[in-house]
Amino acid sequence: MKKLLIIFFIFISAPAFTQTYPNSWIDYSKTYYKFNIGQTGLYRISQSILNAAGLGAVPAEQFQLWRNGAEVGLYTSVSSGPLNSSDYIEFWGIMNDGKADTKLYRNPDYQLSDYYSLETDTAAYFLTVNPTGNNLRFVNSPNNVAGNSLAPEPYFINTKSVYYKSKINPDLGLPLGEYVYSSSYDIGEGWTSNDIAPCCPLSYLFDSIYMYTGGPLASFNFAVAGNALNIRNVRVKIYNNVIDDEPMSNFTYLKKQVLNIPASYFPSPDHVLISIQPVSSVSTDRIVTSTFSLTYPAKFNFNHKKNYYFELPSTATGNYLVIDNFDYGSATPVLLDITSGARYTGDITTTPVVWCSCVMTVYWIFTFVVALNVLSLCDSVAVRQLPLPVNTFT
Repeated sequence: MKKLLIIFFIFISAPAFTQTYPNSWIDYSKTYYKFNIGQTGLYRISQSILNAAGLGAVPAEQFQLWRNGAEVGLYTSVSSGPLNSSDYIEFWGIMNDGKADTKLYRNPDYQLSDYYSLETDTAAYFLTVNPTGNNLRFVNSPNNVAGNSLAPEPYFINTKSVYYKSKINPDLGLPLGEYVYSSSYDIGEGWTSNDIAPCCPLSYLFDSIYMYTGGPLASFNFAVAGNALNIRNVRVKIYNNVIDDEPMSNFTYLKKQVLNIPASYFPSPDHVLISIQPVSSVSTDRIVTSTFSLTYPAKFNFNHKKNYYFELPSTATGNYLVIDNFDYGSATPVLLDITSGARYTGDITTTPVVWCSCVMTVYWIFTFVVALNVLSLCDSVAVRQLPLPVNTFT
C-alpha cells in the first residue's frame, strides 16, 4: 500500500511542475526596460529616447513590448532597420485594471467590476529586443476610398459605460454592535458609488449618445451589491419605465443584463436617463453600484472625441466608414484594428473623415487614435535589467 501511495503521489504531483506561471514570459537572457503607464491612450517613444537608453541602433523589427505577461502590438515608423532621428515606436497603452485582482477574491464573481484595480492604476510595461522576429506589429494598410463602391455603414453597436470610484466598498459585513467586515476579498469589495438609499435613487444621464433609431434594440448591464442587513428589491428604470425589479437582500449582489429594451423607452435619440434604487421598508437601507453600461445602435458621430473605441462584426465585403465630429486637430487620424493588426490612415480631404477597409473575415475591434503621449524610458520611470528575482518586480 505504501508503494502504491508513493507512485500515486508522483503521478498527481508531476503536472504541478509543468504549469504556466505569471512570469513565464520572461526570457532571462534579455534586458527589459521598464516604464509605467497610468492612463489609457496612444503612446510614442521617440528615437532620441531609445538612443539615450542605448537602443538607438536596434533594428525596428526587433523591438518587443510586454504588459502583464502578454505581448503588446507596436507600430514602428519604419518597418525595418535602425530608426532615424525623426522615427518612433507607437502603441496603444492601457492603464492597470482589476483583472489581476480577481484571483484575490474568495469567489471571482464577487468582484463587481474589474475596470479599476484595488492596488494601483499604474501598469508596468517592459520593452526588450527580440532578434528572432515574429514580434507583434500594427502594419499600415491601404485606405482605398477612391475605389470604394460600398454604401456608408449606417450605425455601429456602441457601449457607454460608467465606472464608479467614489469609495472602496468594504464588502460583506455583520452588525455586531457596529458593522464588522470580512477580512477576505468578499462580496462587493472594490471601487463603487457612494451608498444609495431608498429615498434617493442614483440617477445618471447618458448625454450625446447619437442613437440610430433603425437598429437593433438596446440592452443595459449593471452590477450592484447590498450594503446593509435588510430585505430589499433593486429597481432599475429608464426614465419612468422599470426595466428590472428583483430581490437582492442583505449583503448579496446582482450582476444583470437586461436585453431587448423597447425603443419606446428612448423618447430622444440624444440622451437617456437611468436610475438605480433599493426598494425597502427600512429607510436606512443602502446599496452600491460599481458599474453600468448601455449598449445600443449608434450613428458614426464621435462627439469631438480624440480617441474612440468601437466594434464591428465580421464582413465578407468590407466596410465604408464616414465619421462625423472626430476631433483630430492638425494631426492625421489613424484607425487601429486591434484584431488583425491593420493600421489605416483616414482620408481628411473631405469632411467628415472617411475610411474604406479591405475585406476582412474576423471580428473587428477598432480604436481611433489621435492624442499622443510622449514617453521617456528614464524620466520618472525605472530602467531595470533582468534577470532579477521575480519578487522584486513592482
